[in-house]
Formats: sequence, structure tokens, C-alpha cells
Amino acid sequence: MLAMVATLLIMPGGIVVGNMFNVVAGIVVFFVGRMILVHMAKKDAQMSEIFRRSVVYRSFYPASSTVGWKISIKAKRW
Repeated sequence: MLAMVATLLIMPGGIVVGNMFNVVAGIVVFFVGRMILVHMAKKDAQMSEIFRRSVVYRSFYPASSTVGWKISIKAKRW
């Protein structure tokens, strides 16, 4: 996904049109994004799986306590 975003910045807006700012921005986005992804992988190799699972379970676990409550809380979608 990161390579696709960087390629979309570089190819249609940069090389074809001749806008060098897009070429530089695409290269910077790729390398900075890659550094962030490598850091995330070193911190927790399963971070993306945990995030994906938390999004799926968001509707099951409300952010507030439901002990003693009679009303069922449903999480709002953004």
C-alpha cells in the first residue's frame, strides 16, 4: 500500500507532468513510511493484526462500564 501511494505521487503527477515536487514528495513518503513500518514491526510484530481485531470487536465492547446498566450501548461508527 505504501509503495502504491508513493508510485501514485511519482508517476502521474511527477514524471509525466514534469512536477519535480511530486517526485521528491513520493520518494520522501516512501522512505519515511518504510522507516515507520519497520519501527512498528520491531516493536510488535502483530500490531496490525491487533488493530484489525480491535476494529472488528469495537461494537461488542463499549468504552464505558455496563455494570448495573439496563440500557445496551452500541458503538458509533466514525
